[in-house]
Amino acid sequence: MVWIFVALAAFSLFAAMALIDKFLLSGKVGDPRIYAFYVGILSSAALLLLPFGFWTKPAPAVFGWAFLAGAAQIYGNFFYFSALKRMEAARAVPVVGSLTPIGAFFLTAAVSGGAAVLNQKEMAGFFLLILGGWMIMARGISIKKEAILFVLAAPLFFAANTVAAKLVYLQLPFLNGFLLMAFGSVAAAITFLASKSVRRTVFSFRRAGQRAKGKPGGLFFLGQALGASAFLLQSFAVSLAPQASVPAINAMAGVQYGLIFIFSLFLARRWPEIFGARLAPADLVQKIAAILLIAAGLAIFAAN
Repeated sequence: MVWIFVALAAFSLFAAMALIDKFLLSGKVGDPRIYAFYVGILSSAALLLLPFGFWTKPAPAVFGWAFLAGAAQIYGNFFYFSALKRMEAARAVPVVGSLTPIGAFFLTAAVSGGAAVLNQKEMAGFFLLILGGWMIMARGISIKKEAILFVLAAPLFFAANTVAAKLVYLQLPFLNGFLLMAFGSVAAAITFLASKSVRRTVFSFRRAGQRAKGKPGGLFFLGQALGASAFLLQSFAVSLAPQASVPAINAMAGVQYGLIFIFSLFLARRWPEIFGARLAPADLVQKIAAILLIAAGLAIFAAN
């Protein structure tokens, strides 16, 4: 069950990145297309593996799955941040976080012909992880009409990324497969340059000390360094996990939400205007119960 601990490390880093995203989504990177573009371009760092012999001439089908996995991750980010821009994070995040593992579960069953499915105990753990992840963030189900497409598309693309990545790792060593997926991510990022506003932001130049409006700065790249490390660990967890357990990795996003909540409690003491939030006793009880459900779900997978 090494994959569980690798996934836990990944979601810990994702939590740290999310705290930085809180600043970025307040206006420093206003256009989700620009954000998705930079995320995809930064994926090209994986191409540094080329000189070290990690390129393997793959079968066309494997390259296709790798390209799909990389592109799906970038488009998933675009739809996810588009949803966050149109509705409260407390409503968007639980929906995306809950639908992604469910989508991954059905996609995994479909591509494996029903051979890769969770057993009864794992299904219980899977359900507890999803429920805990929902409870720790949710404030009711209320989706704005203009956000429906984005809220439904994001988990579909994220699920496709995880399932396709596992199919690649079943055929190739981890670093070889990870390198292949970078081509899909970069290609998807380049498509955002079709937008004139994205091109204007990306290719704008300013005198020293100035920065184009919407163009990310050092905080963005720090967050992406954490995110890249987290994504690398998550991908490694996917490569290690049994195919049937891949949806559980998506369901472990609840760990990320729980850590964000815990980190925010401490950070609020120093920056109350950013991380401070009044919690009614009922909300606090709900979050504690959610963390216990997530812990129970993890324990089931660890013991199985």
